[in-house]
Amino acid sequence: MEQVRECGECDLCCRYLTHEVYGQKVSPENPCRFIKNGCSIHPNRPAQCKRYQCFWAQGILPEWMFPKDIGIMVSVKNWPHGQWLEVSNAGKEITDEILAELVKFKAPIIYTKEGKKYIHGGSEFEEFYKDYVTKISNLLSPISK
Repeated sequence: MEQVRECGECDLCCRYLTHEVYGQKVSPENPCRFIKNGCSIHPNRPAQCKRYQCFWAQGILPEWMFPKDIGIMVSVKNWPHGQWLEVSNAGKEITDEILAELVKFKAPIIYTKEGKKYIHGGSEFEEFYKDYVTKISNLLSPISK
């Protein structure tokens, strides 16, 4: 799905997701250097930034769930049976009100609350997610000291 809403001053994906932007490794500890009241290079942002699927920017979530206001990012990811939602805390934790809104979409949801990871989806999705986490962790380079 494509982006139908403008990000405006929201820059949470530039601060909380781990990726690389023109040679800079971006992470929560090292926000993107192009943040200037939003993304200053948005029209020319790199491919991995363009591929990021923000559920709010797609126009699917209600207006009140603007990520910068609620301190939560909802990312859309694909799996063999459709899409699933990954909730990332970006300054705040998911609330019962936000979770209730997300459950309406009848898609599996991964979220963290009070330091504990939760999987809201059937056993088939749980198996997929365990495999997904294993594959992702195998792709990450080891941290050298």
